[in-house]
Amino acid sequence: MRTGLIAALARTEAGALRADLPLAGRSVLAWQVALLREFGAERIICLCEGTAGEVLRLQHEVESAGVAFHALNGFAALPALVRAEDELIILRDGLVPDLALAREMIGGHAMKAGGAALQKGVACLPADHPLAATHPEDFERIDAARHWAGLLVMRGAPVQQLADFPADADAISVLLRLALQAGTPCRELGPSDLAPETWLLAISDQAVAAHEAALINAAVPAPDWRAPIASLAAVLVRSLAPRGLGQGALITAATAALMLLGGVFVAASGGAEGGLALAAAGGFAARVSGAYAALAARLRRRPEDGRKDAALGLTVDAFAALTLWFALAPWPDWAPLAVCGPIVIGLARLVSRDAETTLAAIASDRASLLLLLALAAWLGFLPETAALTALALLAALLLRRRAN
Repeated sequence: MRTGLIAALARTEAGALRADLPLAGRSVLAWQVALLREFGAERIICLCEGTAGEVLRLQHEVESAGVAFHALNGFAALPALVRAEDELIILRDGLVPDLALAREMIGGHAMKAGGAALQKGVACLPADHPLAATHPEDFERIDAARHWAGLLVMRGAPVQQLADFPADADAISVLLRLALQAGTPCRELGPSDLAPETWLLAISDQAVAAHEAALINAAVPAPDWRAPIASLAAVLVRSLAPRGLGQGALITAATAALMLLGGVFVAASGGAEGGLALAAAGGFAARVSGAYAALAARLRRRPEDGRKDAALGLTVDAFAALTLWFALAPWPDWAPLAVCGPIVIGLARLVSRDAETTLAAIASDRASLLLLLALAAWLGFLPETAALTALALLAALLLRRRAN
């Protein structure tokens, strides 16, 4: 069995548990648990002072996913939980290593449970590395030239020897020594690999905040100002992050739905400009929701859910088409020109499918289009603007097809 061992015992100078410090929308301990699950851990053991708070929440979350989770007050039960043939992955308390670097050390082809055996090894850093010099109690010296880097993969057999040590011993430090005595090879990581943005030791709020900013900056794509309101949504999410990374996508999606529905009712009641403005706000909220979801997926190294994004876009377009219909012909009136509403939105969807072109980027920004139409309604030129927009989009579509 592949087992992960972590701890939630060390504290910062301010007295807070390192494991509880928030990092990009979740705790440091949650990042460690996610990393162990990426490594294919079938069981996670956490040494902690008690089963409460974040430890209890993570236990419920992990067990609901089918992975065993044990919260231990002390290491006396470890020899009974870890068998000699087990693969044991150990992370230093408060350490969040970069997944790519960890995968390179452990073996990228053995990440899932039931796959090939992990590469056994003790991750090491040079003795003159700033992390080793600044935090020797966390990055322990192995020999004259190397210190432990906080990540270790070993066989489970040496765990049985923990029964010979006093109850107040540092179990992880003891296991490091036992792994070295058992001949576990050292795997050196270069000084350039262990940059602050790739190898975090959560020793303080400031260190976590700096790492968090680096993670978010790397995950946020550059704004494409050809789609101004969509880019504004991305900039807003970047400025608000890490706030909202947990439930931000869901809350803003619900807000978008309410605004879009309100836009339909206002337009149907005769308020064309108000209905279109509400629909534009709903489109903006939907973009914010998508930006939150994409950022959270990149930070957690999960594939982005294209189906949810497509469903949200289709919902925005359906409500936008309905709003534009009623803006051109309020309920219960009927006007043949009202069909221009759904036609404009449908043509915009077709044009925006041609990725990477300027015209597609402009057409994909539905909130900007609705805002333009709201302005036209306020000025009294909505039917003419809708007809001209449909004609322009149709011309763009025909010219593109001819070019292809």
